[in-house]
Amino acid sequence: MMSVMPYTPIEMMIIAAAREIRDGETVFMGTYWPIPSVMLAKKTHAPHITIMVEGGLVTDAAPPRIPLIAADVTLSMNAVFCGETLDTMGMFLHGGHVDVTFLSAAMVDKYGNVNTTSVGDYANPRVRMAGSGGASDLACLSKRFVIMLEHDINRFPKRVDYITTPGYLDGYESRQEAGLPKDTGPSAVVTTMGVFRFEEYSKEMILAEYYQGLDVDTVKKHVGWELKLAEGVKQTPPPTEEELRVLRSEVDPQGMYLQEERRK
Repeated sequence: MMSVMPYTPIEMMIIAAAREIRDGETVFMGTYWPIPSVMLAKKTHAPHITIMVEGGLVTDAAPPRIPLIAADVTLSMNAVFCGETLDTMGMFLHGGHVDVTFLSAAMVDKYGNVNTTSVGDYANPRVRMAGSGGASDLACLSKRFVIMLEHDINRFPKRVDYITTPGYLDGYESRQEAGLPKDTGPSAVVTTMGVFRFEEYSKEMILAEYYQGLDVDTVKKHVGWELKLAEGVKQTPPPTEEELRVLRSEVDPQGMYLQEERRK
């Protein structure tokens, strides 16, 4: 049942990203926005996913509270494996066992390359950010990955200043030519305005869905290149009442991720 309840762009982004997860998959969960999205999927349409994090934990059960970071100790309470980074990043990821990774981003360009390192010249940047962590490995070796970020034109340049995490590099066959596994790469970019996918041949980012209250032209104005549209571009189905209920009352009842939106 579709919701008639009001919801925020952040809630729509979390819900839209959660819908990208298929039941039974092995999901590598990054930090920040990926956490509520993965938790929501686990508690709704994908109860049989296995969740991995960079710190070495693997769980097939939802933790007793929402993790604050990807290596939060709460994930160990129902874990099926408590190891180290070398285990999840090495044995599982490099072994080819990760179906999908969820990553946050500061910037993403038209080919899905992510920048979380620096704005401006690397040696003398205007802004220095946190860097890769394990995101580069995850983007290289997961079967696919999903990028999440709040939407702002400054976060969608035609070309990022620094490629922290490789998407489709220069498009076309450049990812495979760089030595990365065939048929890997970003499958979706989910923002507070819509859902973007990638053109099969060129690997250029295209608009697949836009949220209620917006239109195609509005989204195009918030991207730093001439954005193409997917065939059959459509409005994203709004949250169902169940998705909103679970997100607010079971995933994040204390508003650890949602409280800023609730204050607005």
